[in-house]
Amino acid sequence: MVQPNLSLAACTGDVYLRTCDLQGSHTINYEAYKKEVDFTLRSNRNGHAQPFAIKVTPETGRKFQLFSDSGDSLDISLSFSSRNSASTPLRPEIFSNQYPGSLNDLNNFLSIKINPTNAITSNYYYGHFQMEVMQYLDSLPADSQIVNFDIEMEVEPSISIRNLGNIYITDASFSSGQDITGHEDFCIDGVGFSNYLVNLTSRNGITSGARGAKMFQLNGAMESLPYAASFTDDMSQTRGARTQSIGQARGTLSRIAPGRCLTDNARLIVTIPAGSWEQARGSYYSDVITVTVTSQ
Repeated sequence: MVQPNLSLAACTGDVYLRTCDLQGSHTINYEAYKKEVDFTLRSNRNGHAQPFAIKVTPETGRKFQLFSDSGDSLDISLSFSSRNSASTPLRPEIFSNQYPGSLNDLNNFLSIKINPTNAITSNYYYGHFQMEVMQYLDSLPADSQIVNFDIEMEVEPSISIRNLGNIYITDASFSSGQDITGHEDFCIDGVGFSNYLVNLTSRNGITSGARGAKMFQLNGAMESLPYAASFTDDMSQTRGARTQSIGQARGTLSRIAPGRCLTDNARLIVTIPAGSWEQARGSYYSDVITVTVTSQ
């Protein structure tokens, strides 16, 4: 019985020009410091090593990108390194410079870099690519081979809150019969998701407001005042809110690059009803609100 040649099982080409371990799917981790696809390549003819060049073509579009199931795209850049040489950037559909060939299979690397301005709104991205390897004899193209491969990227969802400070409210600028409102802007940041839930809880607990509505409470030295606390991702909203004080509110992550938070994208609004603050006998009331965000 003839046994299969295991050395050729993961290879494309022949003993003169071939790549091994590139064809198929390669999974990288977004959090990893280095994102590389490693494979081997040989290029020789008539017992002599022959130089080669490579060209990578994306299946979709005219630039290197990865796509999520929802259709969102990530711009990436690819670089090639042969036999531990310096990594050289690749351009879509354009052959690289020539590299020295070899009689044997030697290590090569495709390095993937994610554009830092991208918003990572999914936990999985993929892209289909084609690499053409061109062999040269006497500086002229002599032979070529084509390898199809996929790059898949997995993202561990993470979420954080930034820039959330205290809210100070005074009745100095409000007239009788008006609710007193205040708000604080902050940033919800993260990767691997596009939607999230916000849950608000009060250290002082829940009380009943007008008409028995469930509200949080501000505690003073002599009494407590019911108030409403709510969340919105609509940065134009300053009075009232589209969500209730008790329970969870849904928000959508702004398309900002992870870790940037150059602008705030969320707002916490508190409202003290007129019927509550107008009857207050104390001069200072406080509460601590805990904002919990959960990615979806």
